[in-house]
Order: sequence, then structure tokens, then C-alpha cells
Amino acid sequence: MFANIFGNYLVKKKIITEDEYFTIKMQFDKTRVKLGLIAVSEKLMTEEQADEVNQKQQLMDKRFGDIAISMGYLTEVQVERLLALQGSEYMRFCQSAVDKEILTLEQIEGAMDYFKKENGFTFADMEAVKSGDVDRILPLYLPEIPDGPFVDLLALTFRCINRLASDDISIKRGYKTSNYKTGAVAMQEIVGDYNVVTAFSGDDKGILAIAEAFAKQFFEDVNVNALDSVGEFINICNGLFATEKSNEGMNLNLMPPHLSKDPIEINGSVVVVIPIFINQQPLDWIVSLG
Repeated sequence: MFANIFGNYLVKKKIITEDEYFTIKMQFDKTRVKLGLIAVSEKLMTEEQADEVNQKQQLMDKRFGDIAISMGYLTEVQVERLLALQGSEYMRFCQSAVDKEILTLEQIEGAMDYFKKENGFTFADMEAVKSGDVDRILPLYLPEIPDGPFVDLLALTFRCINRLASDDISIKRGYKTSNYKTGAVAMQEIVGDYNVVTAFSGDDKGILAIAEAFAKQFFEDVNVNALDSVGEFINICNGLFATEKSNEGMNLNLMPPHLSKDPIEINGSVVVVIPIFINQQPLDWIVSLG
């Protein structure tokens, strides 16, 4: 998820083009991060030292870490730490961008500093973003809301988007309102000990993006079948939530999904709207309490 969030930020700021962003993403899954790049990124080695180790590695059958230890540049503990970071989404993004000569490590780090300042993120927040972990990323983009079932439903739904629909998702900072006027929409109400509505709304491209990603089939337009696919996805998310809460003693019932191509208003004591992107298409995710 890091690649989507940061890649879209770089495109928006015109640091890279959309084509360059897609080039990085195409390379992303097959990229093996080099230990030298991680060492430089973590400020444990200079680029010159990493290059020196790389040159020695070409002359001998030894691993980068072993050579760096023998040259006194790294300790065994530091090498273990670097190896643990090889699967990091942030590091894979860096390696992909550097390999394709789209960005240097220095340029990436500079852009990350601007990203951090513009979002008001702390160091810990940035570590969460760099991890790519949806459970750590979501809270950074939520408005101030009370803990409890509301947050649990948001977290569960976000995980479902990533696992059941598409891992090509990005997110923008959400906001609170008391009412929201939809575009085309699929929604479902949960009633009982806790009353809440979950909905997805957007233009045709946004609705089709989540419908097709979940159903794994093509829809020509936003018809009943496309909206029904989104409604079924919401029903699965809410069903999992209701089951989880019933195990905690809460009585919840799912109402039939409501589907509409025409605008409607969603009201509540707290209406949270979270702009997301699925397969590059914008979509509003709405959760209304009360």
C-alpha cells in the first residue's frame, strides 16, 4: 500500500509522471532489494562504502553483509537488521525507482520529508506508512472519532478492501460531517445494539472499480449487477463485523443492501467520509453512526 500512497503523492507533486509511477509499480513485485541500498537508506553506510563493497563482491563469492562486516562497515547485528528490512514495501519502492533510474535514493528521501511535513506526520507515523500495513496506515487518515465498534468496523472493512477486492488501494485523509449526498451508491444498515450504515459512493468509474475488483468480472456500466456486486461486498464486511461483535455479546442485524444510481442523502450523528482509490479510481467510503 505504501507504493500506492507515496506514488500517487509523487505524481500529484509532479515529481514523477504517471508513466514513471506505473513503471515502478510494474517492477515492484519482482524487485529484490539490495542490502547496500538499505544500508545507505538507514544511514549505516555511505554510498561510497556500499559501492566499495559491491566492487569487492564482484571479485569474491561472498555476501554483501559478510564483506561489509569484514571491512568494518557493519556489525553482525546491523546486518541482521538490514536483512529484516529487505521485504519492506518502502525499500522495494526505493529499489524499483533506483533500478529504473527514475529517482535517486536522495530524491526519494527528500520527497518523503515533504510528505511527512505536509501530512503533519510524526516519525512513528512515517514508519507506519512505510510498512505498508493497512492496520497501521488506516488510523493516520481517520478524523477524530471515538474508539469502539465504529473503529473496529472501519478497520475490518479496510482489510476486506485490501484482501477481497484489490491491493491496488490508496487513501486520503477522511473527514466528519452530519450528512452526505451520494452519487451512485451501494449501502447497508446494521441495526440492533449498534446502528450504523456502511456505503460506497462515486462516479461510474469509481463504482465499477470496486464492483469489478470484487466480482472479478467486467461490467459495461453501473447497472443493477455492478451495484449488486458492491452491495454483496459490503454485506460480507458487515457480516464479519456482526459475527465478531455477537461473540462479544452484542445483538446486531443486517438489513438488505440498498442500491441506487440516483443521489440520496446519508445522515447520522457522525458521518465519516474517507476518500479512497481502487485501481486508480476515486471512490468515497462512508460510514454513518446513528
